[in-house]
Amino acid sequence: MLQHSHLVSTDEQIIAQAELNAYISQQAQEIAPEAEVQFIDLNGFYNYEAQANNQTIATITSDCGDFVTQPWVVMVGEVEVHRAETWAKCAHYVQWHYKQGTLPKLKTISAEELLDKPFDQLTYQEWEKLKTYKPQPEDMDFVAA
Repeated sequence: MLQHSHLVSTDEQIIAQAELNAYISQQAQEIAPEAEVQFIDLNGFYNYEAQANNQTIATITSDCGDFVTQPWVVMVGEVEVHRAETWAKCAHYVQWHYKQGTLPKLKTISAEELLDKPFDQLTYQEWEKLKTYKPQPEDMDFVAA
């Protein structure tokens, strides 16, 4: 009989601990809410942008090369940080590492720096950035006559 009461108290303890953990999580979320990661389909062709607080934190694209066993790629800036066989695994990787604070930070590249990069090496996001680029008069190296 002693063992049965021990099991009941252990179950009660597990339930109480779970309730306490849920309460602590709820209080933490109310005090400092965690940003939710959103995935935005950029062009309908396997290019996604992961955003948190309206800022890009990573991109997920598909590597359509022959014989690639893990075609989905997580990129932070120009650096590949993860590969997986499904988009969902890449999305989970981004969400988990962002929540843990271990996702590398995105290095932003200016449009001027992109102009120095060979065009065949530009990503979809870099092309989009260049499309909206408008040089300022102080950026121009020539003087109108």
